[in-house]
Formats: sequence, C-alpha cells, structure tokens
Amino acid sequence: MLSWLDLMALFVLAAALAVGIRQGAPFTLAVLPALVLYVLLAPVVTPWVPNFVLPLLALVLGLGMAYVTHLIPLARLTPTAEAVVGGFGGLLWGLFLAITIWVSFPSEFVASTGALRYPSEQMPTGIKDGIVSSPFARPLFDWASANPILRAALLPSVNHP
Repeated sequence: MLSWLDLMALFVLAAALAVGIRQGAPFTLAVLPALVLYVLLAPVVTPWVPNFVLPLLALVLGLGMAYVTHLIPLARLTPTAEAVVGGFGGLLWGLFLAITIWVSFPSEFVASTGALRYPSEQMPTGIKDGIVSSPFARPLFDWASANPILRAALLPSVNHP
C-alpha cells in the first residue's frame, strides 16, 4: 500500500510530466543545466538548511531553468513533437524530484552496526511511519547511499560509508 510520502512523490512526478508536456522542448533543454546546478548547490546549501529544503531547491532550479530556456529563440516543432520531447524532459525531472523526496529525510549512522538507519529515530512518529511503510523510500535510499555520485547529489549530508 502506498503511504502519504509515495502519494506526494508521485504527485510531483505527475506535475513535472504535465509541465514538461505543456512547456515542450525548452523544458527538456532545462533539465541538464538544472541537474548540474543542483549537484553543485546541494552540498553548499546543506549545512545551513534542513534536508527537506533539498526537494524545494530541485523544484526551484527546474522551474527557473525552464523559464530561462524560454528566452532562447528556438525553432518550434510540431505540437505533438513538442509534447513528446517536453514530456521526456518532464519525466526525467519528475523522477529526479520524486527520488529526492523519497530520500531527503534525515538518516543517522549507527556505530554498533556500522550502517545508516533510514529514517532517523529522532523523527516524529507520523513522518517515520510514512517512510517505513513506503515500498520505495528505503530501497531508493540504499541505492543512493551505495553510489558515490548519487550520494553526493541526493544525500550531501550523509558522510559515513
């Protein structure tokens, strides 16, 4: 069964896909610079803000870059081709946002086991229950924490191996 966390992440995925279809090719062109900016800014911003700000940063960068790419004069494609190309960019950006939402909650290093505990025991029970009952959150967190590149992009606050 899906938890509130899954519904929130899937809603963001659907919204990004809809915006991509509506915006067209410029939105797809915005995905790569927005991802690069996120990877550069996330480690810098993390020490000063709570982890829940990272999905908001990703959202602002995606929409901001989509706005900037509309200022570049591009030859427009047919409406169907614009929707397909924009939908592809929206899908990529939506998946990134959804994964960021699923893995952005605090974790803690447990010295006795040498492993990361996700979610942290210090979180409120309602939030922790939503994360624990999600079929996606823990596997995505494990995948992101095991890969150094994904760890740097999605989990900049996690410093333990």
